[in-house]
Amino acid sequence: MRRSLRLVLIGIPVLIIALWGAYTGVIAYTFAAGEKATASVESCGVGGTTNGRRSSGSCHGTWRTEGGETGRGQIYNLNVREAAGETVQVRIGPLGPYANGWERAWIMPVVSGGFILLALIAYIVILRWKKVFHRLKLAESITDEPDGLIVTDAGVRRPDGTPHALVRRLEGPPPGHERLDLPGRTERHDELAGPGRTVFQSVLDADERPLMILEHRSDRKLHPETVLLDTSGAPAMLVRRVGDMEFRLLDPAGAELGSARPPGRARVQTLEVRDAGGTPVAVAVGKRNEWLLRIEVDAPAPLRDAALVLALVQTRTAY
Repeated sequence: MRRSLRLVLIGIPVLIIALWGAYTGVIAYTFAAGEKATASVESCGVGGTTNGRRSSGSCHGTWRTEGGETGRGQIYNLNVREAAGETVQVRIGPLGPYANGWERAWIMPVVSGGFILLALIAYIVILRWKKVFHRLKLAESITDEPDGLIVTDAGVRRPDGTPHALVRRLEGPPPGHERLDLPGRTERHDELAGPGRTVFQSVLDADERPLMILEHRSDRKLHPETVLLDTSGAPAMLVRRVGDMEFRLLDPAGAELGSARPPGRARVQTLEVRDAGGTPVAVAVGKRNEWLLRIEVDAPAPLRDAALVLALVQTRTAY
């Protein structure tokens, strides 16, 4: 259903632009390669309102081509207030005979194109605002939940202000540290693709008891990744970034535990965390300098930790 709606939302502006382009192309073809003819304008009507519908006026007459063929009907691109009784040169195209070339015909494509451009801008703004509005509503709902978490670079707290976890930077690897290197790391091509570094952080509970250790790697020209270490220094999980806002969650053997990315194709400050089967287990929403986190009550413990780490990663300025 969501895919069909997305196709409709994309198809509407594409169709409008295609119709405008086809009309402008037919007019251009008529003036450039349409058959030349001489037309006699017999009558013109200035338009008016009929059955509640307003018309812009029209002119009718006869014409003869250079090859001797004749025709009768509406003649376009004339000044309806002055053209009656005149003899004019026209070009005959797929839409009929047009007089006066681009001297008068440019107005309709340019004006309609301007309206289409403004409408498309408004259309894009509305779609974008809907995504932002949804993100703000989601953030508001999380702050109203007693189990919601507010994540900053200094730690994690609950909406009522009570601490949930603390984050402390370590000077180096912890005792017993085991390095985890899994194949498949991809290159990055942004402004931070310079010399990298490794940063260790300790995550503590509210009573300052160790929960886990984070090893943030920002190696040169490679997408960053974070290794979750248990309190003994052994690897428990790898959070690997594979795109601007896309992550893979891997166990120490390289098996897929889950993933995280914005919902749909949106590139807004929202991450949905899913298990390996695609079931949502958490959602994180960015709001100013903090991330709001909701974790499902039945989420597995490793993915609960991964969701928290993903939110902490988003607060890092150089990652």
